[in-house]
Amino acid sequence: DGGVGGGTGSGLMSPQRTLNGLGMLGVAPVSAVPLHRESFELTEPSPRHPPGFYGRADAQRALNLTPYLKPLHAINALPEAITRKAYSKSEERSLAHWFFVAAALLLGLDMVLSLWLRGLTVARPLAGRAVAAFLIAFSVAGPAHSQEMPGDAKRIDAANHTRIAYVMTGDAQTDTISRLGLTGLGKILALRTAVELAAPDGIDPSVDELAFYPLLYWPITDTTPVPSALAANRINAFLGNGGTILFDTLSPGGTGNMRQLRQFATVLDIPRLTTVPGDHVLTRAFYLLNDFPGRWAGSPVWIVPSEERVNDGVSPVIAGGHHWAAAWAMDGNGQPIFAVVPGGERQREYAFRFGVNLVMYVLTGNYKGDQVHLPIIMNRLGQ
Repeated sequence: DGGVGGGTGSGLMSPQRTLNGLGMLGVAPVSAVPLHRESFELTEPSPRHPPGFYGRADAQRALNLTPYLKPLHAINALPEAITRKAYSKSEERSLAHWFFVAAALLLGLDMVLSLWLRGLTVARPLAGRAVAAFLIAFSVAGPAHSQEMPGDAKRIDAANHTRIAYVMTGDAQTDTISRLGLTGLGKILALRTAVELAAPDGIDPSVDELAFYPLLYWPITDTTPVPSALAANRINAFLGNGGTILFDTLSPGGTGNMRQLRQFATVLDIPRLTTVPGDHVLTRAFYLLNDFPGRWAGSPVWIVPSEERVNDGVSPVIAGGHHWAAAWAMDGNGQPIFAVVPGGERQREYAFRFGVNLVMYVLTGNYKGDQVHLPIIMNRLGQ
């Protein structure tokens, strides 16, 4: 805004570059008239004196348009020729019922014509009646409305988003920690990987559909009830069809919790478990890990041996006693809630890395396994 004073020897300041109607600066048009240096400050931009730079090439001043613009105000009344409409959501019209009626009509006509071509005289009156009946049905047919069943909204939402679920134990504190822990892990996954998890669901295996969830987190306390026969059947189907459950006995020394987990094995189809070997995909699915700590550290993590796995190379059961959800749990400000022992924040970082590896392992199946064991595969192929 503004410029260096200057002009010609006659006191006139020639237009150099001016703004056009689109607000673009360019060469002054031939219709632009020079300005007197003495009256420059009093000159209002106009078609004869468009806004822009005036003077010599090495000494120019700016004639600005902004000081002469009138303040904006709302239009009070529009001309009658202008129609005013508000933005609205476009409506969808279901045409499915018309297609069903048309299909039924064509089927009926095909049957009647087949009878008529075979020489059956009864086909002609039938044809007229069939056409009339189908035309009546076509004219009165309306869109079919499905009746929403209880729980449908939750199932639809679960099917439309990738999420982890936790099994509700009935203990409010344990369930809250599970929810906060899986929420915190989801935030870490969104920051560090391409995985974007929706908010975790709390489920009851005897009621909720499990097929929507690739991974269940199941905290085991000494009072956690053994699954009922109905729940056990649903859980066994989940494990057999590719699902994975992370059983967490919450503490390394929780002998009562481990004893309760053993009771689960009496009703669930839990295969033989072994400690995670050093070259397992879980140790390198995303990060390179030697241990899988949570809030606590030092106890082994159990997994189904490789030779017994069938679900795309992913173990259906992983078990340990590290209280991983407590290590992953964050408050509303993204700050950790529980202390981790004995390694502090470094141990928490490794707990998050285990969670990332776990989710990547469950979601990618043998894709990661093939990557990890690529040298062995290439060696077997003789490459």
